[in-house]
Amino acid sequence: MAFPVSFSKTPLVLDAVSALKITHFYGHSVLDEVYSYLRVFVHRGALVFSLTSFEQHPPEISRIGAAFSFDPKGEQLLFLSINPAGQLTATLSADGTAPKPVILQTAPTPFGGSDEQGFYWGFRFQLDAALISQLGGQLVPGSVFLGNAYKLADGETAYGAAFPAPPGAPAGDRRGLGEFVVVPY
Repeated sequence: MAFPVSFSKTPLVLDAVSALKITHFYGHSVLDEVYSYLRVFVHRGALVFSLTSFEQHPPEISRIGAAFSFDPKGEQLLFLSINPAGQLTATLSADGTAPKPVILQTAPTPFGGSDEQGFYWGFRFQLDAALISQLGGQLVPGSVFLGNAYKLADGETAYGAAFPAPPGAPAGDRRGLGEFVVVPY
């Protein structure tokens, strides 16, 4: 079942949209199944999303990430991961090619705090409509794109994902992407 992504003509508050929780864990990690999630909506053709991880004192190796493919064939894959200090890794790979660095037009915005679930940190991102178009997509009601959200750690092959991945697939592998569908808000 595709995860619904709200399409809104006005900006939404990310805390008001559904969370896609990271519930599938592969391998043993130093971070050991940290509660994390992705929230996402579409505004003016841009994909606005946040990644949140519940860690009071996250180690430097802690990362949260996401992968997206906007073209109908899923040939181009954008993979982003970021650590608590804001060190972003963004790569683009076309089918069968090695990942190449990508510079985002909008810098991620950090946030953090605590609520009834504990202490958290995270970042808000925006992928502009122009970038999504360059990657072969357009986000309007009815659009379907592929993606996943991850909880990672530098130097580890173990990871958590929102959508299940096949055995042995690394984080960001195309075979582990799930469907997102854009719906009117």
